[in-house]
Amino acid sequence: MFIFILVFVLLNISLDISYFLRTIFTVFSGRVYQKIYSLSDVSTIYGICTFLDCDIWFRNIRDARIIRELDFARFHFYDRTGIFRRSRQLGIHSLQGSTLMLCQEQIPLFKPYKITTQLVYWDDRSLFLEHKVITLNDNKIRYYLISRQYALRGTEYAVQPLLKCLPGEENKLCPENINIWLKGMKLSSDKLRAST
Repeated sequence: MFIFILVFVLLNISLDISYFLRTIFTVFSGRVYQKIYSLSDVSTIYGICTFLDCDIWFRNIRDARIIRELDFARFHFYDRTGIFRRSRQLGIHSLQGSTLMLCQEQIPLFKPYKITTQLVYWDDRSLFLEHKVITLNDNKIRYYLISRQYALRGTEYAVQPLLKCLPGEENKLCPENINIWLKGMKLSSDKLRAST
């Protein structure tokens, strides 16, 4: 028994086992209990703010923890829409490009919440996912996030082959908030290049 506990503690210190267990649980529970989604559907996962998620004063969830929760929301969305299976078939890898986070109000300790995920736009290089973090007791949107995921096959971008033949693959116009965000990132990038 002591050896088991020691191995468990060492694995948690070195590998963050809880992250992998949560990923497996999220994906397999979605496969067992939920339907297959189209690309235009909204997927939902649930969580609760615990001591591990809180800031140093144990009052609210940390922003870094919200970003970590988005990983599970994306894994769930990719699995339920077929993006994950298709990316494995085609040898396409996903890379987190950037995240825009707007916090309306933080989530207090022990409050359950849900994260909704929807694919709102894609271009030749990347997918744009909209996430809303909503507390269950008052149905209030606490965080609004946009994440940009690059789809890469080798050194080439591969969004079109990734989404081809998946249900709901008709492309949408770029929402204004994403368009302004992209322009802002381009201006910052140009400014950084000019200074070097």
